[in-house]
Formats: sequence, structure tokens, C-alpha cells
Amino acid sequence: MPFVPVTELDPNRIKRTNERICRLWNVPSVRPHQEEAGINMVKGISTLLDVPTGGGKTLAFWWPLLYHWAPEDDTQRNRKNLLVVSPLVALMGEQAQDLTRRGIPAIALTGKTPNLEQALKDFGLNKFRVALISPEMAVGKSFHQHVMKSTPFQENNIGLIIDEVHAMDEWGTDDFRPAYSQLSTLIQRMPTGAPLMMGSATLPPLLRNSVVHKLGIASNYAHLAFSNEKTNISLSVRILQHPVGSYADLLPLFTKDAAGHPEFPQTLIYVNSRKESEEIQDFLRRHAPEAIPAVAFEFYHRHIAESQKLSIQERGMDFPHIKRVVFYRESKTFLSDVQKAGRCVRLINERGEVILFITRAAYAQHLANIEAEGENDSDEDGGPALEVPEVVEGEQIDRDAAVEEPDDGNHDIAPGPAQPHRFKRVAPLSAFEVQDRLHLSRFIVTSQCRWKVWNSFFENDKKKPFFPPRPPGAPCCDNCYPDMFPVNVVSVVQPLRDRPGRGSKPTEELSAEVLERLYLWRKTIIPRDFPRQSIITGKIILPNKVVDKIAERPRAVTTADIFFSSIEWKWGTHENCRYGKEVVAIIRDVLKSHPDEAQEKRDAAQRERALNRLLTAANKQHRERLKALFQECYDAVFNVTTGQTVTRGRGATKRTEPERRCQIFLTLPCRTKYPDYYLIISRPISMATIKSQMNAPRAGYSDLQGFVDDWKQMFANARTYNIDESQPFIASIELEHIFDHALEAGMQKYGLELNPQSAISES
Repeated sequence: MPFVPVTELDPNRIKRTNERICRLWNVPSVRPHQEEAGINMVKGISTLLDVPTGGGKTLAFWWPLLYHWAPEDDTQRNRKNLLVVSPLVALMGEQAQDLTRRGIPAIALTGKTPNLEQALKDFGLNKFRVALISPEMAVGKSFHQHVMKSTPFQENNIGLIIDEVHAMDEWGTDDFRPAYSQLSTLIQRMPTGAPLMMGSATLPPLLRNSVVHKLGIASNYAHLAFSNEKTNISLSVRILQHPVGSYADLLPLFTKDAAGHPEFPQTLIYVNSRKESEEIQDFLRRHAPEAIPAVAFEFYHRHIAESQKLSIQERGMDFPHIKRVVFYRESKTFLSDVQKAGRCVRLINERGEVILFITRAAYAQHLANIEAEGENDSDEDGGPALEVPEVVEGEQIDRDAAVEEPDDGNHDIAPGPAQPHRFKRVAPLSAFEVQDRLHLSRFIVTSQCRWKVWNSFFENDKKKPFFPPRPPGAPCCDNCYPDMFPVNVVSVVQPLRDRPGRGSKPTEELSAEVLERLYLWRKTIIPRDFPRQSIITGKIILPNKVVDKIAERPRAVTTADIFFSSIEWKWGTHENCRYGKEVVAIIRDVLKSHPDEAQEKRDAAQRERALNRLLTAANKQHRERLKALFQECYDAVFNVTTGQTVTRGRGATKRTEPERRCQIFLTLPCRTKYPDYYLIISRPISMATIKSQMNAPRAGYSDLQGFVDDWKQMFANARTYNIDESQPFIASIELEHIFDHALEAGMQKYGLELNPQSAISES
């Protein structure tokens, strides 16, 4: 059912639409790009809304709906609907509730929706103005049956919205959320001509080209592009002075004049594991100034219970005024860091800071990445921007700081039927992934302005500015204004773990021998160190409870430092840990005769997994190169034309197209017309046969030789069956020459070789 665009918009309705949005969302005005994007949708023009976080793209989504319909004008004729594809379940539910509270009937269609089938039917019957769905739901059979095939939906739909459209390329892979790569199917099921609005705050050029290609819209869209350089944010990179697990480098977040909650600046700390988020919460609660209550620190990740998530959010997890975003070590991609940094100071009149902590080893690796690429910021760039500090020893300073809620950066991900376990991808890097990682390294090690790397990544110089110019004297980054980003030296005494390592549970024999040796050692201490007295006993020096704790986890006793904290033993730390070191030596001697078989198995399994990952990565990379070469060779032959045109199809499908030189090779000859062909040719092959083998995931070509053999066999078949100087005979020679040229160029390009043995036959 075709979508009917509005060719002439009523100025009065445009004005009323803007007034409705201002009233419903309590904003002073509608921004020009929001109105332009909405008008495009009403006119049937697909639009890519490339605006920074805080740019109001969400309000633009609802503009076309409120042009046709309003809560106070809910007539049957005006009841249009919008379909929104969103990547995150939590955001979908929040948006649907927010719209409903404002008088716009909306529903989030997810696996958690009560009576989902009835909800799908209701939306298909146009009972809601907005539906938010995941990509998995969007391309599923149930949604297609109850919604996309419904006449009320088709008659009243005014467009499709894909929010966070960059996720299509980031997540739409064969092994993670493949439904993202199938959204073009959803577009084909939409009403004919229905416009598409795509929204993203972080869409580099390579990613943008990939997304529009996957959606099948080519260049047929309007691009509203605005720079995402937030001029009210300063950027800095700091080298960790202490071990990662000590978290001591976070102490300067508590400024000297920290007055306490709620005046303390809201801070969001991103980490790379949920374990770190929980440990940082404990660390900050222990070291925070008394004025800051413990409840000011919360960890948040997608594995906590729903009730706990709700409780955290109710206490202020959804911060509207975050002043600092901290990365405790870099993410795996530059794009991911930029997306998370977008949460910092959403209001233009506020100032904020983004801080990236990085280990010395990681900094050195990023520096090596740049050197390996022959990269330099400019001829004037004198090298790395940061001086890598040494670990500081000494006395702990009285500093502890700041507010925080560590977050692994992931909301609940919409479940999908094809979603397997998540694990690290080892596939060859795409062109965008290579560019992304290179920019991450540049951002970290540059000695020039860090915004220069950011802006280069997004080509912000080609976009309209969104934020006002940076005020004079306002710091942009630690490289340009080093005096405004002093490196606080944090000295820590005894940076110890609060609990022992997990170590495997000892066998009864090991525990028994540890007990025996420690009791024996305890008996020797008194006559050796405290002779001729009866007050100090062995049990005073080494109490039974300490012996029992050591026997419970002997493999965790690796240094005497453990007796400062997790196994508290004051005599173990006395006189430069003399007794503690003796006990550690005893435990090490005992462990020599009790190898940890479980750990050895884990180590062996880890080595095997590492080897398998390397082999898999190598095989996948080789396969990707093969596939690329296969396609280039196929295209080289397929794209050769004769210079003439031919007419194909009948009726509505009748069309004129260039005549291809390979036409007779595209399919096999008809058996009824050419029965003798199948008597003469023992191994018939066509380009369709080759194409199917190229795309077969498992049963296809496993090496280059098989691919080449089939092409050679196909050309040989043509010369065997046809007479010399005939058109097919000549075409086979010409096309084989073209194939050979493409093959040779591709082999050099991708570093591939042929197996010298060949199975080609012209008999």
C-alpha cells in the first residue's frame, strides 16, 4: 500500500506542530534541524539526522506524527502511526512510558511486553501512535504477520525511524545481532515510498556509507549533519601511577575543597568489567570524605536485578547534569569512547571534563601502533604528549574523591532469537575498524589538541557547527592547556588487596601438610627467638586461627603482604615481615610436592584456546581475502558488455539493459534444447554454479585452486562443445583472458597463491 506524501505543507499546521512540541516537552522552541527533519518525513524524503548528543534528535522523530495528529485532535482520520527501531530494551520502555505520559499512546514491543501477541495485533490495528521495537522483533515472523500485513497499519503509517543507526554496522554481524544487517527487509515491507529517518550522534563517514548501503537507500536521502565537537568539554589523558586493581589514581577525583553531596560534581566512571565497577564502588565508599554519603556511589551493569536497577535509577542514576565522564582504561574502540563521552554536560551553558586513565603498557602499545603506521600528527609534532610516570612509593595523602557510578556502558540489549554467546571477534578488521583503532591511538599519544583527532574522525569541519564557540581561555584539552590539568601525585602506603585471591581449594593432603609444617615451625620460634622465658608462646606468635586460614588457601599465600589485610597477622608484618616471609617460604616448599592440577589444566586449556583463536583468526582472515578475490574475479567477467542493449522480461517487468559478453555462461544450456551438451560435457559448470559456491558458508570453495579450476573448466567446456571461430568459442577465450588478468591482480593484492596442481580438462 503506497505512502502518500504531503506535497504542500500548511504553514499554520507547521506553526501548530511546533507549539505542540514546545507545550508537551516544555521546551522554549523547536530547533531548525528538528523542523526540517520532520518536514522531510511529511514530504516523504528519507533523512539522516547526524546531530550530537543533546541535539534533540528524539524530538525530531515525533514532529511528523504531531503534524498529522495531536492528543487534543484524536479523530480517526488523523490517527497516524510511527514505527521506531531501537537497539536497547531499557530505552524503548522508558521512551514509550514518557510518550504515554505526555498523551501520545505508545508501546514498546519486546519479549517483556505482557501478552505480546495481543499487543502486536493492537498496534497492527492502529491503536497506538508509536511502537518501539528491536531489530530482532522487526524482522520476525510474528511482527510481519500481525503488523506489517495489517491494513490499518499500512494505511496510517507515516514512516520508519531507526534510532542509533550506527549500531547497524557495529553490531550487525554474523555472530552478534545479525538482525541488524537485515533491516533492509523491514524497509521493503513498509508501505511503498514510506520515508525513513535515521538518527545518530556518532556516525563517521565510513560508517555512514556502510549503513546507507546496507539499508539500500544509496544516496537517495537528505543528510542533516552537525559537528559533535562539544566546545563546553575538556579532554585529558592520564597515565596510571599505581596498579590497575588498586584504584588509587581515582583519589584526585575528590578535590581538596569537596564540600560534599550534592554539591560534589556528578561523575560517571566507565570500566571494562562488572567486577571493576563493584570494586570501585567499594573503594570510593571507603575513601570518600565524610561529607559524602556512601549511597552517592552506585555501580550499574546489565547483570544486576531489575528491582535493583529501578532502585538505583530512582535514587538518581539517570543524571541530567553529569560534569565528569571518566574512563578507567580505554574501550576497545574510539567510537565507543566518544559515544560514552556524550553523556557529559548535556546543557550547553555547563562545563564538563572527560578523563581517560590508561596504563603505561597500553600507552606504549598505542605509541607503537602509530609508529608502525608511520603516523605523526604533523611535522612539528615532537612526539608523545605524556610523560609516563613511575610508580610512587611513600605516604598516602589525605585525598579521596568523588562521585561515581561505574557503568560498563551497556544497557539491557534487546534479546534476539539468533543471538549466541558473546565473545571476542577474531575476524579480519574492516576498513572502518582499522581507521577507528588508529584514531584511538592517535587520540591517546598526540601532543597536539585532542579535539583535532576527534574532529578528523568525524570530519566535523565539513559539518555545520552545533555548539557555540569555545569561550576565550576555556581549556580544550590537557595538551593545549597543560597548566590547567595538573597531574596529582598520589602516594600510597601498602597498596594491598582486601581479600585473598581465589586459588583452588586445597586437597586434604595439602592442608594437612601445611598444618603440620606450620605447627612445627611454631615450636621452633620460642627457643630460637625467645629463650629462657615462659610468657610468649608459639600460639601468641602464630595463632591457630591464622594457621587455619593459611591452610584453607595456601596457594593464595604468595607474599608476606597478604598478612596486612586478607589474612591479618600482626606478627607476620613485624620487623619488616620477618616471620611472614618465613611462613611464605614454608608454603612455597610445601606446594612443590602438591602441584595444582586444576590450575595446570586451566593453563593448558587457556593455551589451547589461545592457539585455536590464532588459527581461527588466521583461517577467517584467509577466507575473507578469498571471498574478496572471488567477487572481484566474478565482477570482472560479469561487467564486460558488448556495447549493445537487449530487452528482457515481459509486461510490467519488461526492461532494457546492456548485453553482457558472458550471457551464455550465466546459466547452463536447457536440457531439452541441447541434450547432446550433457553427453559431450562430463562436468557442466555455469557462472550461477560458481556464484553459489562463492556464497556457500560451509560447502563452498575452500581454496583458490578450486575456484580457478571451475572457471577454467567452464571456459574449456565452451571450447569443447562449440566449433572454432564460433561466438561462444571466441567469447570463452576473451573472457578467460579477462579472468586471468583479474586473478593475477587479486592474488598480488591479497597475497594469495595457487596450488600448482590443476584438474582442468578440455576433453
